[in-house]
Amino acid sequence: MAGFTILGVLRAGCAIGPSAAFGAVRFVALLTLLGMAAVTSARQVERGPLLQTPRAAHQVTPLADGSLLLTGGCSGLSCSPAERTSEIYQPALRRWVKAAPMADARIAHVSAPLPGGAVLVAGGWTGTAATASAEIYDAGRDTFVPTRALATPRMDATATPLPDGSVLVIGGATATNQPVASAERFDPVHRAFYPAGVMAEARVHHAAVRLDDGRVLVTGGLTAPNQGSDRAELWDPATSRFRPAAAMARPRCKHAAVRLRDGRAMVIGGSPDCGDTRRMAETEIFDPRTGRFSAGPTLHDARYKIVGAAVVLPDGRVVVAGDAAAAEIWVPGQARFARVAGGPGRALAFSTASLLPHGGVLIAGGYDDDIRPTPSSWVLQPGQ
Repeated sequence: MAGFTILGVLRAGCAIGPSAAFGAVRFVALLTLLGMAAVTSARQVERGPLLQTPRAAHQVTPLADGSLLLTGGCSGLSCSPAERTSEIYQPALRRWVKAAPMADARIAHVSAPLPGGAVLVAGGWTGTAATASAEIYDAGRDTFVPTRALATPRMDATATPLPDGSVLVIGGATATNQPVASAERFDPVHRAFYPAGVMAEARVHHAAVRLDDGRVLVTGGLTAPNQGSDRAELWDPATSRFRPAAAMARPRCKHAAVRLRDGRAMVIGGSPDCGDTRRMAETEIFDPRTGRFSAGPTLHDARYKIVGAAVVLPDGRVVVAGDAAAAEIWVPGQARFARVAGGPGRALAFSTASLLPHGGVLIAGGYDDDIRPTPSSWVLQPGQ
């Protein structure tokens, strides 16, 4: 079914007569009900403008004017060197423009929007060590201003914006295979980090998503060399503490997590041991009302290294990009994701997917199987 498209079946049916066309429509309806449509050409991925610099393991953060700030990442073979550079995607002009450099080079750092349109950038790998340094991007002045550092150096942590404008930074690693259990909360008023609890399990390469009630769900991650976790925890803003949540069905590492429009959270793909030979196509859905995970829709392509490559569209559909030749989209209620026509045509790890103001999705960068970052970007037009 690799070459199958819904539109192709309908066109073929119309070409051979009304009864065949009706049969084709019934066939497509059956496939839709079963969640088996492999590709849909109604949703296209178009080639976007080239980045100023090839990148992978970077961060993309929305700015107040609808543009997107891309920071850091690696630009050369073997994901080296670490980049200080940044650039901005201007959706109306469909172009990347150079922005001010950061004070420090960063790979696998965190970033998050702050009240007033600023952006927090913190932690990451400098090329020689994990860093605790942090800085704030001032969009009006196009400049990065150093701010107070994290208490602990962290790379591959998560940063979750909270309703009060603060940012929760969770876990990460101080060095390879040295995960961190602590969390820190950035206060934008005092421009400083404060302790925000300690998880029951130190973890890196995990995922975190804020729920509708303000709690933050933390899932999976690497807890020891080649050992992923199936455990989840919930951070409570009222107490600034973590408590255990129900376990997932499988360990997951370098996966993605998004909050669905109905208030549940979807955990997507990953690897049980953080290795590339055991990529996962399964998803799980956490229901805050029951506190439990259940099986979710299945990806067509097993994926990992996608922590920043999944987004929820305004209408509730979920787009997943990265680590496969094509992006995929899920319609709520379906049993399976559908591949999107067009796209990179190759697996790119540690790429990013970001919502655009018009409802499209910008897919940027990533590295291939030879660990060679790309300057390419793509724009997904999700259609109806």
